[in-house]
Order: sequence, then structure tokens, then C-alpha cells
Amino acid sequence: MTNQPPEDLLQKRFLPLGTLIVAAGTKAEDWIGNLSADRVVEVLSPPDALDRWATDRSLRHIDWLFVHRAGGALQMLKGAEDLLRLRRIDFIQFDQEEAGLDLERIYAVLQGYGYSLFRFANRNLEFCRTAPVDGNPATHLAVAPRHWKRLFARDQSMFRYAELFPRHGVEPRGIVHVGANEGQEYDGYVEAGCRRVIFIEADPDTFARLQERFAGNPDVICIEGAASDRPGRATFSRMSGGMSSSLLNPRDHLVLYPHISLNGTIEVTTDTLPAILAAHEVDPADYNVLAMDTQGAERMILSGCGTLLAQFDAVVTEANYAELYEGCGRLADLDDLLVPHGFERVEEISPHHHSWGDAFYVRHRHSIP
Repeated sequence: MTNQPPEDLLQKRFLPLGTLIVAAGTKAEDWIGNLSADRVVEVLSPPDALDRWATDRSLRHIDWLFVHRAGGALQMLKGAEDLLRLRRIDFIQFDQEEAGLDLERIYAVLQGYGYSLFRFANRNLEFCRTAPVDGNPATHLAVAPRHWKRLFARDQSMFRYAELFPRHGVEPRGIVHVGANEGQEYDGYVEAGCRRVIFIEADPDTFARLQERFAGNPDVICIEGAASDRPGRATFSRMSGGMSSSLLNPRDHLVLYPHISLNGTIEVTTDTLPAILAAHEVDPADYNVLAMDTQGAERMILSGCGTLLAQFDAVVTEANYAELYEGCGRLADLDDLLVPHGFERVEEISPHHHSWGDAFYVRHRHSIP
């Protein structure tokens, strides 16, 4: 049996290298010396306003928060309301001693934000539906909901739209899907009750296969185009396998998935999504869901949407938590573009890897963009 402390085992099990760890509290240096990750931010004084501290340092996402002698875990969490509400902290670790008499309240706060709670007991990670009352010393771990499938259910399936849409009151009349590839998502859309789809694909070779697949389907419109934040020309990276091609150059993606390589590049014509739809005489009012699977280009597409976003009731999008592609937008960047238009991020999922996944946004019907 290993003699490693619980925090070492937890970190090595759940975190890839290169992630951001924040050790919050006094004498945090007693703990961070054991870390193998290459990025650590140390908080030397008990942070009663972690939200403000993160904002001052331009930290938009924290992979792992370790609470160590912070003067009480509950008080620290009260100062992290925005980070918790937006689920921008993936893992939160604290000891029984740090929780004190507030363990039940801490569990309630974190579960209220969608986190699952565990404790490390006898070298095993034990799921806790309620705060343990046995008083045994333990290390506790809160896990953001996007990690559940990958870490605990061993399920790599992405969103199932037939469940996702009704769960949040979305009735899809039509879907605009940017980054179509060969239209693999169509069966899922049909299962969710929506046959009317616009598929937009930038790679001309892939588009030819997409168009062939849906030839004769009156409910599907296939458009060859590269949606971005402006009209112009851009270099499109063609990746092996066809599922990872992008308007951006690959970066960490080449390290995480060494079996997927850059096969070459082509030049494509870019334009904004509103301009692409207008050029094909599409009435946006017929489509109320936007889907994006564009390998890091989602921020550029949203930046070019302008008032078109007001037409959509929901946005389902790929989301990055690391720089898989050069200059790609992260989840927080998508929040910045969608929240001002009345959208709320209601679900995230990362069943394949810590660094990426999908996110689902719903626009409040009472909001005025």
C-alpha cells in the first residue's frame, strides 16, 4: 500500500499536468511542495474574497482549490460565490479540521451549486450524499458536475439532446449547426424532435460528403462556409481523422492526442454567421438553437453574431478549458459573449478529458438583449 498523503493521490488521479492549482490559506507552502503540476498560485493570507482575488489576477478558471488554514472553509466559500455559481472551480479540497462545525453547511452550499461531495477514507474515495456525522478525520473533495461521467460513471457519451432540451424547457424549431463535419449529430436532433437543421462546414472535401448524405432531405440545408468574426481569408488546419480540423492552428491538442496529426492546411473564405445565412436567404426566425463544434473557433463565431443571438433560445457549444488550439476561446470567454444577451450556462460536460467538453446555454425569455 502506498504511503502517499491523500492529496497527492487525489491530484494525480484527477488532474493532468499543466493545470492551475490554488492553495488558499496560511502556510500553504507546507502543501504545495508535493505538487507535480507545473502551475501553482499560492494565497498567503486567508482569502475572505476569493472572487475579487481571482479577478485582480485575471484568473478565469481554477482547476483545483486547496483550502489550508484559511480560517474556516465556509467563510472562504462565501467569498467565492461567483466562481462557484459559474462552476469555474473544478475540484475543491478541504480537511475535516478546516470545516470545523460547518461541515453540513459546507456540503449544502456546494451541492446547491451542483457539486458532488466525497471524502477520502481508508485510501478510498467515498461518495457522500449528505455530510458525514461520524466525526472521523477525513479529507473532503467537491467535484464539479462536468467531470462526473468521466471520473465516476466511466461514460464517454456527450449530451443527449432528447433529454437535454426538455430538461431546460427548450423546444427546438430548427437548429443552426456550425462545424458540421458529415452531420453526425443529425440523428440526435431528430430524436429530440427537430428535423429542420442548417449544417455549415468549412472544409470543401468534408462538405461534399455532407451534401451527399443529405441530398433529397427537404428539412436539411447544407452550406459550405467558414463562420468567423469577420469577412476575409483564413488558413484552415486539416487534422487526421477529420474530427479535429479548425480555423486555428493546433497547440496542446497535438500533445493530448498524439495519434491525431496536422495533415496540411487550405485557404478558406470567412464571413460572419449572419452574413452566411443571409447569402443563402435563410430566415433566422425559423431556427431557435445554435450549435457549434468548431474546435476552438467558437469565440470568433459568437463575436460575429451580433443581434442574431437574440433569435436563439439556446446555444450548445464545444468548450475549451486549455489552449488546445492557438488563441482559442475558453469557457469564460463564451460566458462573456453570451451572458450579456440574456443567456445562462446551465450545464457542462467533459466525458473525454479535463481540458475540453460541451456547454449548454439557455436564454431567459424575459431578457432583453
